[in-house]
Amino acid sequence: MDKYITLSFITVFWLLFALVGWLVAMRFKDRGVIRCCVVLTAACCYLVWLITFLMQMNPLVGPRADQKVIYAIMTYWPNSFIHSESDP
Repeated sequence: MDKYITLSFITVFWLLFALVGWLVAMRFKDRGVIRCCVVLTAACCYLVWLITFLMQMNPLVGPRADQKVIYAIMTYWPNSFIHSESDP
């Protein structure tokens, strides 16, 4: 549920940024260039954030370990499925 709140909050933030920039650009002589810069900035920053956020939600590559390391982890960590009792 927290991921949807974060996603909607950041989306609303960048939409408001683009809207406010669009409206502020009306005061300047070169409003077309300013609008283009503001909207492109908002779109690019939002896309960079969105791609990073989505990559962290479901990573394609996980940590890699040697078979000996995996066995040592399963043997010595108390939360491992091999352990039924704690280490002394």
